[in-house]
Parts: sequence; C-alpha cells; structure tokens
Amino acid sequence: MEERVERILRDKPERLCLEHSELEPISHFVSGKEVAIAELAGRDSIAAAIKALEEKEIEVLLPVYTYTGTEYGPFDYVEKAAKWLKGRLGDGRVGSLVVLGSPKFWHALNGRWVKELILRYGFYTPCIGCHVYLHASRIPLAKALGVKRVISGEREYHDGGEKINQISLAISAYRFLLFRFDVTLLTPLVKIRSNAEIDAMIGTKWYEMGDQLQCVLSANYRDAMGDFHFGPNHFDLDQILGYMSEFALPMATRAMEGLLQGEGMDYARVARQVLEERPRLTWDLEGVT
Repeated sequence: MEERVERILRDKPERLCLEHSELEPISHFVSGKEVAIAELAGRDSIAAAIKALEEKEIEVLLPVYTYTGTEYGPFDYVEKAAKWLKGRLGDGRVGSLVVLGSPKFWHALNGRWVKELILRYGFYTPCIGCHVYLHASRIPLAKALGVKRVISGEREYHDGGEKINQISLAISAYRFLLFRFDVTLLTPLVKIRSNAEIDAMIGTKWYEMGDQLQCVLSANYRDAMGDFHFGPNHFDLDQILGYMSEFALPMATRAMEGLLQGEGMDYARVARQVLEERPRLTWDLEGVT
C-alpha cells in the first residue's frame, strides 16, 4: 500500500477539506471532463461505478474512500479495489484514490447523542447516520473540484432482504442532502434485487478479490433471529423520518456549510444546536432527481 494512504488509514485524521497541494493534481485530472466522484466501499459501489459509466455521459471517475472509525479488516482492500477499477475501465478514466474522513463528525452524528436520540425518537441505530456522514463527507471535495455528480452503490433490495440504511426513505434523504449543495447522487443499483446481477456487472465474483472491510456495528438493528421489521417493538418509518428531518440532515447540512465557509468546525456544538432548535427539513419522499 502507498505509504501516504497507509498513514492516513492508520491515523484517521480530520480530513474533509484537502490542502491545495493535494487538490491541484486532482483538479488537473478532472479539468474539462465530465466527471463523477465514485464511492469506494464494497462490491456494490464498484458495480455502481461501472453501471453509471454505461448509462451516463461520464468520462472519468474519481474514486473516494471515506473512513468511519468502525471498520476493521485488511485496509489494503481499499487500494486493491481502486486498482481493480482502473484495470477494468482504463487508467485514463479513473483518477488516483482519494481518502477522506472525520472521526469528530461521525461521533457528533452517531455516537455522542445516543441517549437523547432514543428519548426523542424512540429508536437508535448508527447505520442511517453513518450513511449521512459518508455522503456528506464528499460534499467539500465535490464543491472544491466543481464536480456535480457522486455515484453510490445504495440498493433498496439485497437478495430479498433490506438494510435499514438503504430503505427508500433513507436513500431519498441522502439525495436531498447532496441536492442542497447542487450535487446529484446517482444510485444506478437502487432497484437491483439480486447479488448475482451485481456479479454479472462486475464480471467476476467479488469475494475472489479477498476480504473486504467489515463494520463492528454490522446488523445492530436486527433481532436475535437476524430479522429486521417495521412494526410494534421494531422500527417505525415516522420515527426514522423525524430523526432524519430534525437531526441528521440539518446537522450534516450545517456542518458542511460551515466547512465550505472556512469555519473551524466544532461538530458536537453544531449537533447540540440542532437538537436545541429542532429545525425540520422536508423533501419529496420519492427522491430528488
């Protein structure tokens, strides 16, 4: 693994607004081209990048991995996936890997206010807020480079199952968040149902690439039988809507606005202000296009 990338992944510094010296070569690569930022996570994100290039007028991709602080496993997987994408699409179509992250932002969204969020909304899972964090974290880079599109592997269906951070309501909220910053979130896999279809897009079974990163909080919203339900004693869409519209989206929006204005960001203070003021953002639940 490249030493610079290895050091970033080891230390996980506050890294959402890149220095000019790092932005300059990236800007040169994307200048004058139809470009999209491509999230670099697991298999679905790779398939989404490939499918988006087939369907949209996109000339080059900028692969971006965002660390969360809850992941474990072989971090060289990230660089391996970026190199695989370059090999599949051609070196001239895929830029160098960009690594972003902010442990303090993640903490303010998903760790600090657990008790308050349970009291207020009657449930808690870090997974929805984590995806808000991931999508928001790409906004400063997109604005710095003038990029208007971000590709994500979000899917509503997973071989007959659902993930709470990828239900329709959540995905529409992520789109709305980026839309507020004049960035379009492309989700080309959103209605794909089977993993076999994903493998067909990639052209290989992704597990052959080796172990991908895992999360220590994986499946926290499932019961002892591994099930995830909406209904009594489980989750309620109105609760999730309240959490997203009154806390997660306003907090992420204010934080990114502050970063873009060059403010020194105290994410915990921003989150506390949002909880006290209780603003409410509304959006089209069918999604923003």
